[in-house]
Amino acid sequence: MDNTTRYAAINAKLKAMESSMLTNSDYLKLMEFSTVEEVAEYLKKSTGYSRVLGNIDTASVHRGDLETVIKRSMIVNIDRIVHYFSGDYKAFIKALYAKYEIEEIKTIARAVYNKEDISKYRDSVFLGEYSGVDRSKVFAAKLVRDIIFAYESTELGRYLMPLIDNNLSENLFRLEMVLDLSYYSLLQRAWMKLSKSDIKVLETAQGLIADLLNLQWIYRGIKFYRLRPELLLNYTIHMGHRLDYGFIKKLCYSEGLEEFYKNAQQTKYSFLFKNDETTDIYMERRLDRHIYFELKALMKTKGMSIIATFAYILFIEFEARDIISIMEAIRYKIPKDEIKKFLIRTIREGA
Repeated sequence: MDNTTRYAAINAKLKAMESSMLTNSDYLKLMEFSTVEEVAEYLKKSTGYSRVLGNIDTASVHRGDLETVIKRSMIVNIDRIVHYFSGDYKAFIKALYAKYEIEEIKTIARAVYNKEDISKYRDSVFLGEYSGVDRSKVFAAKLVRDIIFAYESTELGRYLMPLIDNNLSENLFRLEMVLDLSYYSLLQRAWMKLSKSDIKVLETAQGLIADLLNLQWIYRGIKFYRLRPELLLNYTIHMGHRLDYGFIKKLCYSEGLEEFYKNAQQTKYSFLFKNDETTDIYMERRLDRHIYFELKALMKTKGMSIIATFAYILFIEFEARDIISIMEAIRYKIPKDEIKKFLIRTIREGA
């Protein structure tokens, strides 16, 4: 089956799935509520989330429980997509699960490191979805290294086990950095088995994302952590689209924030850095919104490719994060116009 035939069928199915995503008016309605229970009730009765909220008592639901259900809806949708593919393509889609599992590993590792009770994370949605790890071993961990040993026989283990060395001190930073880099490595290994045209479009899409994440990482490393340039460079993602290795190295070796700002202004991503108080507040949103619109643009020009599937999975992630942001804003009684500033989707009145 050629790409055009394959993606004509798959994109039609994706289009049907997209129709159950939240609309602009849904977002506006959610931002009008004053309690999590009202959010849950609306999602259950008026949106595509009804299929995962069917057995939930919305009158007594807690924010954490609703967040878990929303994340589970991502698994429902990704699993539906997996069934549309076979072979190396199915393996690639499954590899996208690693991103979400890694975020949960990091959360649990931080709790272990801080000697917190990790039993509250037993409902972690994505843990094991990619790796197949024995969850009981993860939740038996007393030290960060115990989590690493739990993953020894998994695909992620090949990246994590080298962290078990003669340094017996707990190094949470190294674990988090290695986990993040492992995702891009295994994802790239998965997509290199696809068709040449799909490899090319994924290199563009993931390269754009890598550019943005590298800029964010270097900025934070300089401003908040005062990290050495060689360490900054060591933990950058080496698959950029517009920013090559030489320029990334130049950014890492900036002598302070002012030089970093000057260098960053030479890129098409200068909008991330306003050199004022809004940079830290809105950087994550600016970054994700740019990814959103870049993927939309790629879908218009490269629609008959894997990009529509790749983008859809990111878009349902963005929607889940937006709903969680709205619930958090409701908790702190943030006005609707302020809530919009923290959402990935651009929401307009009357649109």
